[in-house]
Amino acid sequence: MKQYPSSAAVLTDSAPVPAPSDVQNFALAITPVLTVAMAGSDPVGNSTLRTMLEQTGLVKSVQEWASLSLVQLRSADDVPDVVFLDLSSGIGSEFLFAQEISKLRPAVHIIACSTKYETSAEFLLQAMRSGIRDFLQKPYNRVEIAMLIARLGGELGAQPVKHVGTGQVMAVLGTKGGVGTSTVAVNLAVQLARIPTKKTLLIDFSRPMGDVAALLDLKAKFQVRDAFENVKRLDATLFAGLLTPHKSGLQVLCGATRLEDWQNASVPAIERMVEVAQERFDFILMDLGSFYTTEWEKILQAAEVLLVSEADLPGLAKLDKHLRALSNLRVVSTQVKLVINRWHRSDEEALTQIENTMKMPVFARLPNNFKQVAEATVRGVPMAREGDALTEGFAKIAGQLGGAPDSGHRKKSLLGQFFAS
Repeated sequence: MKQYPSSAAVLTDSAPVPAPSDVQNFALAITPVLTVAMAGSDPVGNSTLRTMLEQTGLVKSVQEWASLSLVQLRSADDVPDVVFLDLSSGIGSEFLFAQEISKLRPAVHIIACSTKYETSAEFLLQAMRSGIRDFLQKPYNRVEIAMLIARLGGELGAQPVKHVGTGQVMAVLGTKGGVGTSTVAVNLAVQLARIPTKKTLLIDFSRPMGDVAALLDLKAKFQVRDAFENVKRLDATLFAGLLTPHKSGLQVLCGATRLEDWQNASVPAIERMVEVAQERFDFILMDLGSFYTTEWEKILQAAEVLLVSEADLPGLAKLDKHLRALSNLRVVSTQVKLVINRWHRSDEEALTQIENTMKMPVFARLPNNFKQVAEATVRGVPMAREGDALTEGFAKIAGQLGGAPDSGHRKKSLLGQFFAS
């Protein structure tokens, strides 16, 4: 009989975590407490913001005020807890509106939103005097929204029923089999693991059987089936004992080796595994192969989705279907990153047409190098050639997703610093 690691033997500083039945929401198990209004006439931005707010689990109602002049507010009861105030059309009437609702309800939390990165001291002072407390730069960032709403919800007494980890979840998903999804997942995970002070986990959820162990030449004692079989007592300590380390510093939960390994699998069990992983890791990558269902809604909503395709007709033909499916699962379009694998310069005409038709830019192009990939696959090693275009491609993606200094990672707005001081 296989001996599983004791839940008190590996990481002694962790506390037990409630069972999945205690978790009502994948991201945060709490009761919605916040009322919110979006003031502004940006239908696309408002739709994106509404989805992000609903995904937090803390917002119980959202109003849309397209025209400030038509808003009828007579008392404090008419003013919601939080107001997102779009400054796209100028700051004159918006600041006056902020003053009016602050007079009606001094406790209202007004958040100014703009595509412009505000630096003017005069603007900051005027914003503060108008009752504005925070500033968000558009397009909206899902992580910033979640952190802000969690803070505001906490101020109003929302209490999570469990400790919630903050690890960043990424799902690597292929448009079809054979596009190199596992190769992308493995090499991206290795590059993320090289970011100083960050801990990275790769989970192989590919069906019917995973390739991650072979691609990294790992001899795993435990696999995903062991986590499924022990999900009712799974905590951070037990989970850590199921992982296999790679010499790069990456930790791996290896995939299925037999068809029957999936018989105890369920979406709640997978959600539980990811929740536990978020408590210990900064980055959690999931290799999904090309498989997901409508039941994966909460998991995909909580992730950055890297949609991997080749620039051939079969791959590109399925892109639109996948984007529609993800949209139906309420995955925000900004969460989806299109990665073109085995790219050639001759593909650019087709990709330009795809970008224009689907209104989605190509996030990354990974050049084709069949010989190098084949050698790496046979040897069970990740791409590691210094100065190589393919290796640098994976490093660039890791920098963009992991917030490395040269990746264009967002800076905190001056207004946020102003109010924090």
